[in-house]
Amino acid sequence: MPVSTLGFSADRVAGIAEDLFELQESFVAKPRKEGAWSRKQILGHLIDSASVNHQRFIEAQINDSIVFEGYAHQQWVELQGYQEQDWEELVTLWSALNMHICNVVERIPAEVLGKQHAEHRFDVMAFRPVAKDQPSTLGYIIEDYFAHLQYHLDQILGD
Repeated sequence: MPVSTLGFSADRVAGIAEDLFELQESFVAKPRKEGAWSRKQILGHLIDSASVNHQRFIEAQINDSIVFEGYAHQQWVELQGYQEQDWEELVTLWSALNMHICNVVERIPAEVLGKQHAEHRFDVMAFRPVAKDQPSTLGYIIEDYFAHLQYHLDQILGD
């Protein structure tokens, strides 16, 4: 059974990037609400997520394991200063990373995607958690990545 990318492909990522490029700097730099990340920071978080998950998707195939560490996403966003970076550069980086991830995912064999693993940390690090005692797959965490991506894109492009 193929993994669900929620319709994400390199072409769709390119189309979303076009929509993101149209957003004005003053709009994306403003926090969505008091104490919340701006759209720039959300996109920065998606860049971090792409970077971390790209490595996970490759390492899982090399090591035959889906035990991944989480990462301090709040600190990553702050330390990298996404709020002060150029919006177009952020969109370009986000787009390139996600087009590459789409291509990587297409290359993963179905048997690798669907292989059940008893050990994982998806109960604490997944966007859509899986109980610790329930086996999971690389395919699941890839689908979870795209669900997380869509959630945050809706925040950026919505409103």
